[in-house]
Amino acid sequence: MPPAKSPALRPSHLPPVELYRPADLGELLAHAADGVHPLAGGTDLVVWATQCGEPRRLAWIGSIDQLQTLDITSDRAHIGAAVTLSRIVRSGQFRSLAPAVVDGAAVVGSVQLRNQATLVGNVCTASPGGDTIPALHVHDAALDIVSAAGDRRSVKISDFVHGPGQTGLNTGEVVTGVTLRGLGQREGSAFSRFTQRNALDLAIASVAACLSFESDGRTVARAHLSMGAVGPTVLDADEAVRSLVGHPLEPARLRNCADLTAECCRPITDHRASADYRRQLVRTLTMDVVDAAAARAIPGWLAVEAP
Repeated sequence: MPPAKSPALRPSHLPPVELYRPADLGELLAHAADGVHPLAGGTDLVVWATQCGEPRRLAWIGSIDQLQTLDITSDRAHIGAAVTLSRIVRSGQFRSLAPAVVDGAAVVGSVQLRNQATLVGNVCTASPGGDTIPALHVHDAALDIVSAAGDRRSVKISDFVHGPGQTGLNTGEVVTGVTLRGLGQREGSAFSRFTQRNALDLAIASVAACLSFESDGRTVARAHLSMGAVGPTVLDADEAVRSLVGHPLEPARLRNCADLTAECCRPITDHRASADYRRQLVRTLTMDVVDAAAARAIPGWLAVEAP
């Protein structure tokens, strides 16, 4: 009988890497043109380099002042590529403008991880269960991209993330930040996820919602619903949204919206949950986040309890 093979062991150390520290965006773009990978918080890249041996050439962006900016106006926000999740969570002004994004940022990893991880890094990882991505969808976010040649373009987040770990970033391009739309009058947003642990765990399912209301404070004027961890990318529940717009947000309509949202997701069955269980989670989460968004939009809002 042949001897049993020893199980493959993951390396417990970071292999040798080339680490650069560009002083400005121009220097970073020159490195990117040479195939060097930008490094922000490193909470994903260091793991990849440790376990997979790639990438080996990294350029830390934390010393570039231009990428540290958090610019907030009355209706928009620009978050630089080096802005950490903790900084976003601590900003009361940003919380008022995009509460769903703060909901998502606040549950990424642990406090220590959020002190390092960045919003742009969370997007560029392109995980189907990325906690900030559904919320960025409902806030109409776009990625600001610069190429090594100096060309600039803006790409909607729905067009940027193509699949698990896959983005629309071309060779030699760098994401410099993300720009999103803030809340208007009688408008609110919220995000919620379900996990087996409160921290250091991937979402089994998640939902983000953004609602705006007519002057009567009951009729939905505009809505956006997005789901995470139930498809290869974040999914928008367009049919569910159409069931809300133009109607008062009442119990039967909320329940119908939740049913439609659950029907349009594309979950898989894996070791963490079955596809059917994820659909049921989406239904429950949709009712919760739609109600939470409404409560943030309308002072004195009474919770809608589905019969």
